[in-house]
Amino acid sequence: MNPILKRVLIGVGALACLAVLAFIALIVLVMMPPLRSFSRTNEKLPAVSVETGDTVYCRMRYCDFRFPLPDKARVVWTNIDDGGFDTIHGSIYVIGSDGNPINLRHYAEFLQGKNWNISVGSGFGCPDVTNNMPDVPFVSPSGMTHYPLFEDFGASSSKEEGGSIDVKTENGMTKIHFSYFGDY
Repeated sequence: MNPILKRVLIGVGALACLAVLAFIALIVLVMMPPLRSFSRTNEKLPAVSVETGDTVYCRMRYCDFRFPLPDKARVVWTNIDDGGFDTIHGSIYVIGSDGNPINLRHYAEFLQGKNWNISVGSGFGCPDVTNNMPDVPFVSPSGMTHYPLFEDFGASSSKEEGGSIDVKTENGMTKIHFSYFGDY
């Protein structure tokens, strides 16, 4: 057999093997979320837990969502409103180490430090009543600057697209409503 023809046939055979391997890898990649969901079939999902005392961990069939809790916060209770394969909506109620609601301004700054995008819901402060507290650069969509006094805020994850929380004080506790809609 001609040595050039032999090399061409070996090259074509190698390319055919690579194509088969790439096709198998593509099938595995496409099937990965359903395969992962089968491993979670015996779990009651969606579920919410607290990891290492400071991170809320939301488990769904296909996706997971995490967000940090304020420093030294104690969880009073959690509530899942609804959820599905890659969706969860619920609330977690926390109090500070002193038994009072957490300081929303400090929690917002903490989240900003963790690369979360913050938006203030209803600010009611102005420079005359901030008692010389340092300003935090919160600007509402209307262009109004809100100073350290605010009643609630929203935050969205810059790392986990689709994840957001809304924080407010309610019934002597801090309510953190979380929501995640993922796209596996």
